[in-house]
Amino acid sequence: MKEVFTEKLKIVGMHCASCVLAIEKAIKSLDGVKSVQVSLALNEALVSYDPSKVHLKDIVRSIRNAGYDVHKAEITISVENMVSIDDESIVEAKLRDLPGVIDVSASHLNKMLAVYFNPETLSVENILIVLKKSGYKASVASEKFEDVGKVELSSILRWLIASLAIGFALLILFVDHMTFRLVPAEIYSSLGFFGATFVLFIPGRLFFVGAYRALRNGVANMDTLVALGAASIYVYSVAVTMNLVGGDVYYEASVLIIAFVLLGRYIEAKTKHKAGEAVKKLLEMQPQEGSVLVGEKEVKVKIDELKIGDVVVVRQGERIPVDGIVVKGKAYVDESVFTGEPMPKEKTEKTTVYAGSVVGSGWLHITATRIGKETVLAQIAKIVSQAQTGKLGIQRIVDKVAGLFTWIMIIVALTTFTTWYLIVGASLETSLVFMASVLLIACPCALGLATPTAVVAGVNVATREGIVVRNVVALEKACEIDIVAFDKTGTITVGKPSVVSIIPTRSYSENEVLRFAAIAEKWSEHPIAKAIVEEYKARFGLEVEDPDNFEPIVGMGVLAEINGERIAVGNAKLMRELGVAEIMGEELSKLMKDGSTIVYISRSNELIGAIAIADKLKESAVEAIKELKKLGLKIVMLTGDKLETAKVIAEKVGIGEVHAELDAEAKSDVIRRLQRKGLKVMMVGDGVNDAPSISKADVGVAMGSGADVSKEAGDVVLVQADLRKIPLLLKIARKVRGRIRFNLFWAFAYNVVLVPIAAGVLAPIGITLKPEMAALAMALSSISVTLSSYQLSRWKP
Repeated sequence: MKEVFTEKLKIVGMHCASCVLAIEKAIKSLDGVKSVQVSLALNEALVSYDPSKVHLKDIVRSIRNAGYDVHKAEITISVENMVSIDDESIVEAKLRDLPGVIDVSASHLNKMLAVYFNPETLSVENILIVLKKSGYKASVASEKFEDVGKVELSSILRWLIASLAIGFALLILFVDHMTFRLVPAEIYSSLGFFGATFVLFIPGRLFFVGAYRALRNGVANMDTLVALGAASIYVYSVAVTMNLVGGDVYYEASVLIIAFVLLGRYIEAKTKHKAGEAVKKLLEMQPQEGSVLVGEKEVKVKIDELKIGDVVVVRQGERIPVDGIVVKGKAYVDESVFTGEPMPKEKTEKTTVYAGSVVGSGWLHITATRIGKETVLAQIAKIVSQAQTGKLGIQRIVDKVAGLFTWIMIIVALTTFTTWYLIVGASLETSLVFMASVLLIACPCALGLATPTAVVAGVNVATREGIVVRNVVALEKACEIDIVAFDKTGTITVGKPSVVSIIPTRSYSENEVLRFAAIAEKWSEHPIAKAIVEEYKARFGLEVEDPDNFEPIVGMGVLAEINGERIAVGNAKLMRELGVAEIMGEELSKLMKDGSTIVYISRSNELIGAIAIADKLKESAVEAIKELKKLGLKIVMLTGDKLETAKVIAEKVGIGEVHAELDAEAKSDVIRRLQRKGLKVMMVGDGVNDAPSISKADVGVAMGSGADVSKEAGDVVLVQADLRKIPLLLKIARKVRGRIRFNLFWAFAYNVVLVPIAAGVLAPIGITLKPEMAALAMALSSISVTLSSYQLSRWKP
């Protein structure tokens, strides 16, 4: 199987849906590119490619040739023992094949190595590790790394302040020119010319560059409309200043156009930057160093130096740096980042802990089982990042519409000018003003942002609640679900047998019965034996004593010797074989009807009691199914268990339809049958034996088990097996759909209402829209859509 690399690239200079189409087109033109997803909401591109056919450098070059750029980091590394041209070739070859490396340049003359890389994929530590493994002594000489979001915000803010200052100064001069005329007309025109020229060609340069870039790629975008609108007003004003045509100058309008659009872009960029911080916050939860036990001493080491098997010490108030197993200590740990639940969980020996969790009280010694990018936290961050960049079906349609929309609006603007100037007979000044207003009001930014910003917000909310959306299309499909199918074992139930009741005879206590049973079963590997032993440990906090002798009886139970007495633990058949008199009271009958397995215990051929073993219901099951029914969904159970047992469990949780005694393929067949009836099906399972049916369902939900988060078959993974997250997932999906519809309605309605006004349809009754006001209205539409989605990301179910 060919290796495929996936890179997340931060794009610089992308502002509308047309930019998305241009970048996707440029990358797809390369041989070896498997898939491309570009997100306007996050300014990111997710690219999968075959490294044997195309290099990351080629992908970056294609984006730059399209007129955009990619955020990259640059590092200079000192390589002490790079002494020949052969060393240069080895070093360059080793790094060039590394995912995330854009370009490498080595020089043995000054023993320096320059690496340009994608910081979203690769770290400096990874580069140094590869060099050291290859036998080179490498250390960082200098590193250049910038937060592209902050750089963009800083740049926009600087030019926004300059444009607003000049724009409002010219507006004051315009008011004076129209009323008091304290400033001579020649000075007014000259100041207007110099101010507008500066703003259009310095702060406003990015719009003209963007318009040229779009034109070169055969598309039209927001920059095209802004450039045409501002330039037409500016050129007309210059012509008036030079006495080539008659009329008033509109320098303040051309400046305020740039200022208001920059204002919209700044607020939009800032909000988008916040909306996309979920992944960054997840990664920040992993501490940068940890305390490792070396002999009897604690040594502070960097996170990258930790190894599997290290014993890490974590105290009150500290974050756990690795995934691992507690080997010593006791503490309450806040795992809300994974579960969404605020209550801390008690952690003792042999319990699992995850990197990023916080020790609230107590202390722990943890053996590291997963480190760095292998931790559950890092896996979740990667999945969430990919999901945020994914596209819904409706978004692909909107992107295409937005791309055509710009051309349509250019035609409408030209028609507006022609109608007013040639047909109505209005002045050149009036006709240009109407044309510029149409160009500025019609920017499709709000359309392009409506869906992706809402998707990012929805994924953020889900992640915060312990729901990892692996495939963003699942949010779209979840809104159409008619029926939810549940696996039983490990999904509705805990998935392992446990003691539910102990029934002693009159001569014995519960604790005595449990003690004899646990000692007899200690060396057995049977799940029922393990359940009895675990119950003993939980109840007494002690290790189980060893029996003097032990003999398993296949299909019936075990025989053991304790202090010279024979203890038998097993089913009714074993008791009959031994001649032990049975008892069957009402309590045992009820337990058997409820699906419990009954284990009898005898001492020297005298029955001393019975233990009922069952797979317990998850606490969240009843509540979750009740909520799903309130949402109008039908519920079914699919299980490999016996029909009688399945019906007992189904009745307890409120499921009416049961399909039992199914293997993995049979479960898939049931899903297909339901789909053939026209039903949209969600399948919820434990993600291992249920993988075929989870994959076949319209929406597959896997119950996470920590390590399996990135390996599950589901479109959605529940980090902790809490079934109440299923109705919550559906509510989030419906919230996202509602917000997308609201955003799209606003974006379309705004254009439908304001474009005719900008074109001068209401001019005969004195209602018009000046170009600078059109620019402000356009900016406000994008801001409102972005803020609407940002509000969703702050929603707390």
